[in-house]
Amino acid sequence: MYNNKKILICTVDCWNTSAGATTSKTFSDLFSDYDSENLANVYIREELPDSKICSRYFQISETKIIKSVFSRKTVTGTEVFAHTKLSESQQKQVLKKEKIYQEGRRKRSYIKLFIREIIWFFSKWKTTALDEFIASFKPDIVIFGMEGYIHFNRICRYIVKTSGAAAIGYFWDDNFTYKQRHGLGFKLFRFFQRKSLKKTAKICDAFLAITEKTKAEADELFNIDCTVLTKSGVFDENKVVCSPNGTVLKALYTGNLSIGRLSSLIAVGDAIKKINEDGTKIVLDVYTSTIIDDTDRKRLSPYVTLHDAVTQDEVLSLQECSDILLFIESLEKPFGKIARLSFSTKLVDYMKAGKCIFAVGDSDIAPMNYLSDNDIAVCAFGYEEIYPRLSRLIADRNVIKNYAEKAFAFGAENHSEKLIESKLSAVIDNLKTADNRGAHK
Repeated sequence: MYNNKKILICTVDCWNTSAGATTSKTFSDLFSDYDSENLANVYIREELPDSKICSRYFQISETKIIKSVFSRKTVTGTEVFAHTKLSESQQKQVLKKEKIYQEGRRKRSYIKLFIREIIWFFSKWKTTALDEFIASFKPDIVIFGMEGYIHFNRICRYIVKTSGAAAIGYFWDDNFTYKQRHGLGFKLFRFFQRKSLKKTAKICDAFLAITEKTKAEADELFNIDCTVLTKSGVFDENKVVCSPNGTVLKALYTGNLSIGRLSSLIAVGDAIKKINEDGTKIVLDVYTSTIIDDTDRKRLSPYVTLHDAVTQDEVLSLQECSDILLFIESLEKPFGKIARLSFSTKLVDYMKAGKCIFAVGDSDIAPMNYLSDNDIAVCAFGYEEIYPRLSRLIADRNVIKNYAEKAFAFGAENHSEKLIESKLSAVIDNLKTADNRGAHK
């Protein structure tokens, strides 16, 4: 596959198997059958990896980046190794850092974002350790997300230039249009994000996009031609899709509850509480790494049970035991259109599980469009639609079975591992790598 080229993947997130780390899940899925010795990762979060898909990891610590502004002797980057299991102290450190990032996302200030970028600009992230890591791995190809983090894009450009490797940029979020929000702070920061991404696009040799909608908007702005590539799945042709026969229906949500999703979850819980007024008909289990304060916990329906995040393997087992899989995005301003060009990795897992998908989100975001346009989920596009749409499933269980069958069939046709692998292979095999083209432009 891909002629055994050496591939360096740059990510913001650390590669781990906990539910919620969508970037690492996407790449883990795409390269799950690739020789780990030919894969390496550079990332810029504080966590430690536990994925064995990559053979080597290099961490640039944001905490140490801040210190390096004041002390140039600070070691900001180092090679780290995948852990089979994090120690208790390591887990506490991860949770502490994750809480900081969650608070930052929830209370986003554009002044703070600008300050962050200034700190990264003046910090000491270009290090001998990073150069040695790149030189020792000798990548043929560097792949990275086209992110809204200006400092991350700068690091990716440096790695491509230093290595002389071919570059592939992956668009999977709306980091480049003015359609998400209308505030002055947003528009000013977005101006610099777009400028950063345009500069990054110039050093790329190929582009990927997570949805057709993402491709259309990225192609137009950057004058490029993206290949649409989503997560893949192994669809068992002997799979028996969900045909619920229990007295109480079991619904499941696993993943992040930030950027407005918690409000959607609370609304779903309210609808479940109303449905259960004359007897328990449905319950919802939620597994998340998102830190939820006591005030918000009290707003949740008693029929919604919160659990800590679990590994991806455990998530798949939980899905097998469920009747309905919940997909939620925000319905509130300013978060309603955050996911307008995204495609959640969990959707392919939902299709593969052969379960009915119940989706809540804004009508102008790509994942909701995808589910609705292909009629593979019961969709609620506003708070007022959640109760009647969910009640429909309770009243007629054949609807649950019907949507489970449609989702599985659609996934098998459009998201099979063989199909996605073929598309990615075509992109990679068409690249002129360092072996046959000389220094990077």
